[in-house]
Amino acid sequence: MDREGWTKILEAVEELSEIHEKGVSDPTRCREFNTRAAVLLDRLEEQGATAAADRMMDILGGCSPKDFSPCDNRQLTKGALERLRDWVRENAEKS
Repeated sequence: MDREGWTKILEAVEELSEIHEKGVSDPTRCREFNTRAAVLLDRLEEQGATAAADRMMDILGGCSPKDFSPCDNRQLTKGALERLRDWVRENAEKS
C-alpha cells in the first residue's frame, strides 16, 4: 500500500479514536464506533492490509455496546486504538 492509502487509514483510525472517547457512556456513539470500525475492517481487508485488519478484528472482538452502563473495555480499546494508530503511522512513513 502506498503512503496515501496509509494516510487515509490513519485518518479513519483517528476518527474512530475520537468517537470512542466521546462514546464511553453514550450507547448511540458506541454503536456508531462499532459500525464504523466494522467498515474500516472491511476496507482494510479489501486493500490487503491484513496485519491492520487483524488488529481491527481484535478491537471489535472486545467491543460490546451496552445501553445503560459504560464500556467495560474502554481502557483496553483505547490502548489498542493508540497502538493501531502508531503502527499505521509507522507504515505511512515507510511508504
